[in-house]
Formats: sequence, structure tokens, C-alpha cells
Amino acid sequence: MAQSTGWLVLFDIDGTLITSGRAGVRGMNAAFARLYGAEDALSGVPIAGRTDRAIVSEVMQRIGVEPTAAEVFRLREAYLADLSVEIRRPVSDPSGVLPGVPALLDELDARPDVVVGLLTGNFERGAAIKLGHFSLWTRFAFGAFGDEHVDRRALVPVAVARAAEAGIEVATERVVIIGDTPLDVDCARAHGACAVGVATGHYDADALREAGADVVVSTLDDMGGILQRFGSPRP
Repeated sequence: MAQSTGWLVLFDIDGTLITSGRAGVRGMNAAFARLYGAEDALSGVPIAGRTDRAIVSEVMQRIGVEPTAAEVFRLREAYLADLSVEIRRPVSDPSGVLPGVPALLDELDARPDVVVGLLTGNFERGAAIKLGHFSLWTRFAFGAFGDEHVDRRALVPVAVARAAEAGIEVATERVVIIGDTPLDVDCARAHGACAVGVATGHYDADALREAGADVVVSTLDDMGGILQRFGSPRP
């Protein structure tokens, strides 16, 4: 029997939970070079907040490859192999768990009225590789991932459905989406969810406010007790 919950809190990954030293970009560039001979294929392609499926499709169009589902998923498999290598490579770019993440996840886990999941543009196994590297993957029971849609907005109902499959029913207005880009904010607002912007990625607090975030914080260190703004914990 499905269990009602107070809040479903969905996290973006890159720039919100972790920074990976640009392992994703390096891994995807390596995959495009290996499959199609296209060097530095992601140069000039917008990345922040987009789904991997959207990014891959745009790059394919730029290099003259038809982005069929089969071709996108062939590239995905090559990318995942390269990402597994790149995530472990020592680099000068910042890499690590972002401030406040473990403490916030602990706080949310302690609340009986909160369920935590992922809403990310990453391919699902890419998300597992990145978060697994930083020992965070097991903190999330389910999520919506970039394998499923080009449009990030379409991932919100997927995440709600995944929660229902896990036995947790929650209305969209009791969904909180935490991310670091205007596209994270946009996908929340498109479905009447609460948008929390965290300025640990490429966008500052003003940009996230202008995008329409309901709450903006500098880092997730500032998130202590934030769900109290939306009501006291349910027993």
C-alpha cells in the first residue's frame, strides 16, 4: 500500500551535490572522438542544467550524425566507459562533495516526512559513477535521469512516478527541487514544485532569483532546517 509523505526532495548532481573536475565533459569528448573522430566535440555547446540526451543530440547534429535513440545510446555506452576513467583522473579542476551536502542529507534522512531522490540531466549510470566516486550514490533510492527525455521539464513527473513505484505518493506541490541552474528552477516552476537554487555552480544567487527560484542559498550549508519554512515535520 502506498504511503503518503510530507515532502519529496529532489537533487540535481553537478554543481549542486558535487563537482567532478569536468570528468563528464572529458569523458563525453573522448567518446565522440573515439566513435566519430570529432575532437573537442562539446566546445561551444551549452551544458549547464541540460540533460545528457539533449547535449548528445545537439553535438550529433553539429557533426552531421542523426541523433536516433540507438545512436544516442551507443554514444552513451562509450561515454560511460570513458567517464569511469576520467572520474578517477587527478586534475587541477575542482573536484569533490560541495559544502553542506552530507549534513543536509543527514538532516533530511532524519525527518519522517521527507523522501529524498535525484532529478538530474545525467544518464543514470553516469550519475551512479559520479556519485559512487564520492560515496553518495546509496543516499538516493530513486530518481529521474537524462536517459529518458531531452527536456528536463519532463523529468519531474518521472520522479514523482518513481516515488509512487517505491510506495510513496506525493502531490507535485509538495515536491522540492534543489539545483544550481535556471533550468533546475524552470523545471520546478513548470510543475508547481518548490524551486531551491544553490549558487555553487556557474550561476550566482541573483541569476537564480531572476529565474524565479522560491528560495536561494549560497551553499547547502545554508540549508539547515529549510523545510521548516514549508511546515513542521509530520510524525
